[in-house]
Amino acid sequence: MQYQIHFEGELPADALRRFLNQDYGVAPEAVYVGRIEDRAVDDPRPVAMLTPPDEDEGFGWILTGDTELLDATGQGERDLAVTLARIFGVRALVDDGSIHPDRWLLVSTDGSSGRVLTDEDSAADGDLRIVHALEPISGEPQLAVVPPPDWARDW
Repeated sequence: MQYQIHFEGELPADALRRFLNQDYGVAPEAVYVGRIEDRAVDDPRPVAMLTPPDEDEGFGWILTGDTELLDATGQGERDLAVTLARIFGVRALVDDGSIHPDRWLLVSTDGSSGRVLTDEDSAADGDLRIVHALEPISGEPQLAVVPPPDWARDW
């Protein structure tokens, strides 16, 4: 999987389909919206999937995609998250590439980004909740910044 972008709020399905079609040529029917377990086994493989949260999960809307989405957009996970965050006005979290499961890259609605720490207990239940930023993020001045200790830095 190339993409797993978590959004804080809903991306309207029709608007997302229109955007991916107009800007990247992804056919609207190639964007599945719903839970994977609700798809019919013989349905064609989607280019992208938008999965709603189970309940009131933080960053519970998840956009997933594979090489077909990468080929269509020409953008990596972070860059596509920036594009979608700006267009839809919703913050996103993507994997920060570190070995720490509670560290993510927060993409603000203005496209700025930085590493954040999420609550481990909530994350174990699939609920991503930001505890604080690990570095300043220009689009998130209200977010407290607590840098990790030197021994915990791997980036």
